[in-house]
Amino acid sequence: MPPFVFTTWTGFLIYLLASQRYVDFLRPEFGLLLAVANLVAMGFMLAALLRLEKTEMNTSAVLRALVLLVPVLYYMAMPDTMLGNQAFKKRFIGTNNGAFSRQTPTTLSSPGTENNPDAALSLEEHMLSLGVVEGRLKEKPQERTILEIIRSPGLFKEKRVIVTGMILRDEQLKPHFGGRDTIVYRFLVNCCAADALPLAIALDSDQTDAFAGDQWVQADGIFDLQQINGKPVPMVLKPQIKQVEAPPVPYLLPF
Repeated sequence: MPPFVFTTWTGFLIYLLASQRYVDFLRPEFGLLLAVANLVAMGFMLAALLRLEKTEMNTSAVLRALVLLVPVLYYMAMPDTMLGNQAFKKRFIGTNNGAFSRQTPTTLSSPGTENNPDAALSLEEHMLSLGVVEGRLKEKPQERTILEIIRSPGLFKEKRVIVTGMILRDEQLKPHFGGRDTIVYRFLVNCCAADALPLAIALDSDQTDAFAGDQWVQADGIFDLQQINGKPVPMVLKPQIKQVEAPPVPYLLPF
């Protein structure tokens, strides 16, 4: 049993490193630790092979082997996917989580619109009539991550930006995003998928029906941060949306 267990672990770790699948649930920096773990597993495997002895196969030996193989068996049972909309819905705590409080800029909303979403929407329509958004769309876009924009919204306010993430359409999003039901989101990971925090920006567009949930998309439009009902609502106005490939590292890293 020992040679079988350590051979299985060696092959499993080699697979994770060669396929880069571990970044689906770990930070990329953990690849070095996995490489060290692989060397340790290989050492135990060689030691077990060199000291191979005929031992009686019994229930206790099988149970000990299964305990050591639990992580491998669990991984094999996992669906071939990363965190998606189900994890987002369970973990999302709203936009008013302190991320904007440090650098919240002056918004497009005029006095009195903070508690009146309809007033904010009418102001957007007024802006469009003046050609403000259309003019901004002619600027050179800045490709930024959702984390960069949320950390420093004042730097990107009324600027043309390009953001990449997974798309989600759900009626339950409307209370959080000023009546909008479509967002682009990614997860911020400090260590692994267990501590992943969802970050999202609303898409102010009526052309999102063509995209399935959890498709990776790129949204190109004007970033705005409005105060609606006393909460910051980040959004991309009139975005051009296209499907893109998932990035090699799906999660955002804080540093």
